[in-house]
Amino acid sequence: MNRAWRRARRWLLPALAPGDGGEVELLRELAAGRAQLWIGDQAAVVTQCVATAEGRSLHIWLAGGRLAGVLALREGVEAWARGQGCGAVTLEGRPGWARVLRPHGYAPQGRELRRSL
Repeated sequence: MNRAWRRARRWLLPALAPGDGGEVELLRELAAGRAQLWIGDQAAVVTQCVATAEGRSLHIWLAGGRLAGVLALREGVEAWARGQGCGAVTLEGRPGWARVLRPHGYAPQGRELRRSL
């Protein structure tokens, strides 16, 4: 995990919001298995499986790096989520994500973007 984190750190630390608990909390969640780290050639993503009123969902907590690199991870992350029994993928982020992810089936739902799996 240390080697993987060293590689992903430069992409993900800038994506941490003040309320996210910082790097220590992120590493704690990854080490405990409550968060998953996905690393590509040009980007990294952190996800969490969460229980919602609609059932289990995969929430994209953080994404960083080159946009093309983040998008390249999408299909694999979504396939893994289906295998974990998740019926949807959600994320919160800047308004530009709605435009980028709309062609991939994501739509605004309240403060989040959501895609059914």
